[in-house]
Amino acid sequence: MKNLWRTLSLVEKIILLANGGVGVILLFAYLLPFVPPQYFEYASLTVFTPILMLANMIFIGIWIVRRRWWFLFSSVLFIIGLPFMHRFVQFAKSKKAPKEHLSIMSFNVRLFNHYKWNPDSSLRDQIIQFIAQEHPNILALQEFYSKENKSFPFYKYKKFIYKNPKDKIGQAILSDYPIIESGSLDFPHTGNNGIFADIVTGKDTLRVYSLHFESFHIEDTEISQENSKRIFLKLPRRFAIQQAQVELFNAHADRSPYPIVVCGDFNNTAFSYLYQKIQDRGLIDSFQEAGSGFGSTYDFPYFPFRIDYILADPYFKITSHKVYSHTPYSDHYPIKASLVKRK
Repeated sequence: MKNLWRTLSLVEKIILLANGGVGVILLFAYLLPFVPPQYFEYASLTVFTPILMLANMIFIGIWIVRRRWWFLFSSVLFIIGLPFMHRFVQFAKSKKAPKEHLSIMSFNVRLFNHYKWNPDSSLRDQIIQFIAQEHPNILALQEFYSKENKSFPFYKYKKFIYKNPKDKIGQAILSDYPIIESGSLDFPHTGNNGIFADIVTGKDTLRVYSLHFESFHIEDTEISQENSKRIFLKLPRRFAIQQAQVELFNAHADRSPYPIVVCGDFNNTAFSYLYQKIQDRGLIDSFQEAGSGFGSTYDFPYFPFRIDYILADPYFKITSHKVYSHTPYSDHYPIKASLVKRK
């Protein structure tokens, strides 16, 4: 090993040390989705897993070009991470929805621009027009504003759920099909929440969840070299709160008498403990099943973040997944999936 080290140039030695550091952290990151954040302060490293995976691939390319066998180290890490790669990027083309299907959309509407985060005063009307035009059979809306309760006459069945009677911000589930039961999961000590609705579609009944997990509370304007340390220190507490919330959800879903479909703004990546605990239920991620590209759902200028999801019980087959990434109506992009009952 010493003789091999001596054969390396100074640049190669620096690259190798960097490669080793990234590799160790990446291997660590692969384990974090299975570690409860409340027991491990650095669980928030999962936010950077995609970046580490890309860096690892760059190191593979560097060593191959330089004809050094060190590429084997990063290649092994790449193989270990293949199951995670599908959570980040899909190379298959999106499938078109069949004629007979159930369409479900999830959309964080950011209060219909009520607080003027965007100077475009017509944004609220654009959102409603977009929803009317797309008209999914079932629609889950996060960050719903109470003044819009009457803005959707084109849906026959509607549930607007707020944690407290005086709240103006909540969530909504709108449907073309009858809603026979609905309710709130009542996440404690936060403005975020989860809601559900039991919907009868022909001979089937399904339970649709709309989940809005704890936010990182990071604005684009905060992201700078000076603020990076403070931002990173915020994350462990948010991850721990999300853990408590996903445990509440799982306990509630365990009691569901119907197949479930989970929609929502998870405020975390598909490499997180939060996502892993939901997918451990055997749910199928619409992006992994029928998506393409990076599937980014959040308007973040530096990296493709997928933090909005639709996951379905295997009772259903997911036939298509679409991200409306060219609709700047919110800081989140709407996503829609098509489902059919498995035969």
